Amino acid sequence: MQLLRILVFCLIFDVPAFTQSMSSIDIPGQKISLGFPSFTDRDQYNSYDFCNSPLGIFEKDSFRVHVDCDFRSDTWHEAGKNDSLQKSYTAWNVPDIILSKPNIAYLRLYYTPTNISDASRGRKLSLPLQRFGLTLAGQAPSGIFQLALQGKGYYGDETAQGNPDTRLIMGLEDLSATIGSRIHELVTIGMEGGATAKLDTLRDPIINDRYFAGEIPVLGWYIEFGKKGFPIASDFSLHIGTHRFVYVVDENGNSINKDPIRGDSLAWKWQGIGEIRQNDFAYSPALFIGYWSDHYQLYQPTASNSDLSVGQELVGSDWKFSDMTLGVGASIRYKNIFKAHGEYTHSSMALDYGAAWPALSGKTRGYDRFSVGTETGLNEIPELHFPKSFETFVRIGYFNQRENSALCAFQADEFGLINDMIANSLNYRYSPDFGWGQDQRVIGFFLGAGGDFFSRMIEAETHIGFLSQQSENNFHGMAFGFDVSYNLR
Repeated sequence: MQLLRILVFCLIFDVPAFTQSMSSIDIPGQKISLGFPSFTDRDQYNSYDFCNSPLGIFEKDSFRVHVDCDFRSDTWHEAGKNDSLQKSYTAWNVPDIILSKPNIAYLRLYYTPTNISDASRGRKLSLPLQRFGLTLAGQAPSGIFQLALQGKGYYGDETAQGNPDTRLIMGLEDLSATIGSRIHELVTIGMEGGATAKLDTLRDPIINDRYFAGEIPVLGWYIEFGKKGFPIASDFSLHIGTHRFVYVVDENGNSINKDPIRGDSLAWKWQGIGEIRQNDFAYSPALFIGYWSDHYQLYQPTASNSDLSVGQELVGSDWKFSDMTLGVGASIRYKNIFKAHGEYTHSSMALDYGAAWPALSGKTRGYDRFSVGTETGLNEIPELHFPKSFETFVRIGYFNQRENSALCAFQADEFGLINDMIANSLNYRYSPDFGWGQDQRVIGFFLGAGGDFFSRMIEAETHIGFLSQQSENNFHGMAFGFDVSYNLR
C-alpha cells in the first residue's frame, strides 16, 4: 500500500508527460513500422508522427467522426522448432474513437485489451493487460493557440505457470499537457510537461517484492518547419526529465528498503528532408541526427521508501548510458503510382561508470540499421479499372539491424512489462551493466496491402511480417495485423 501512495501522488500532483523513458526516444531502429520509412517520408514531418504530440492531429486529415478497429499479433519461436513458442503479443483496439469539430477540437477515446506471454525464462509468464486512453485537444481557427490534455494507462495481473502468486502491474504511460502555436505558416512550436509511472507488486503472503519506477517530471519542446507543397521540411525536439526507482524486497523474512535510484535524462532529435522535382518524379534526400543519455545515481533509502524522497547521495555510485545516432536516406516517387525509400542509421552507444567501480572501464559499441521499402498505388494503373473513389496499394519492406538486446532493442516495449515471479526480481538494476545487453541481429521482411474506399469513408490495411533474430540462441518470428476504420467528414 505504501507504493500505491506513490502512484496516487503522481496522479494528483504531477502535471502531464512524454510517453516513454528518455532512453527509448523514437530513434530510427527502435521501432520499425512494418515496411514504412521512418524519416524519409515527407508526410511524417509533423508533431504527431515525429514526437507523438496530440496536437499533430490538426496537421493531418480531419474528420468529424473516426472509428477504428485494429488487431496485432507478434510471435517468436526457437529456430527450427515451430512448436516452441517463446514470446507472444496480441492487442486489439476495440474501439479507438475520435469525435471532432474539424480543425477546432477533438476528443479521442480508446480501449486496447492486450495479452503478453514470455516463456524464455524457464516457465511461462502471462500478462493480460487492459490499456486505455483519453485525449482532449483544441485550437484557435488560425492555429495561433493550441492546447491538449492526454492520459494513457494500463492495468494487469501477471501469472506464472505452476506458481499461485500474481503480480499487480499498473501505470501511466502518458499523463501530459501540451501547448502549441502555429506562429507562421511555415513554423509551429510546442511545449509539453508531465510524468510517467509504473507500480509492480508481487502478491505473496510471505515474500515482499514491489517497486515504483517513473519519470517525474518530463519537460519537452518541439519546433516544425514546412508546409504542404513547400520543398523543405524539418523537425526538432528536446526532452529533459528526472527518473526515479524505489524498491522494497523481502530478505530473511524482513522487508528491506533498497537504495533508491534517481537520475536525469536528456534526449533530442532532428530530421530534415528536401524535395527535387523533375517531370513526374520527386526525389527527397533526408538526414536524421539524435542523441539521448540517462544518468543513474544511488542514494541511501529513507525510513519507509513510501514516497519519492531520497536519503544521502552515495558518492561515486553512479553510471551513465548514452547514444548518438546519425541517419541518411532518400525516397523517390513517380506520380501517385510508385514510391520507394532507403535508410541507413548508425548508433554509437556508451556506458560510463562512477568512481565506485574503479576496476571497470567504460564500454562503447556501434550498431547499424538498413531498411528499404516500396509501395505501388494499384488504382493509378489504368488497365486495372478501379473506381475513382478507390485508392489501393501494395507494400513491401525489409530491414536488417544489429542492436543491443537491452538498449532500444526491436520490440522492447511489447515485452518490457513482464517481470519474474520471485523476490529480488529487480536486484539486477543495482549493477551498472544491467542495461547493457548482448549484441544481436534482427532481420524482417514485410508485405502489406490496403486502401481507401468511397472517397476515404472506409480505410482498410493488413500486413504480415517474417522475422529472424540471430544471437546466442536464434529465433524466428511472425507479425500479423489488420486495421479497419470508418470516417465521417
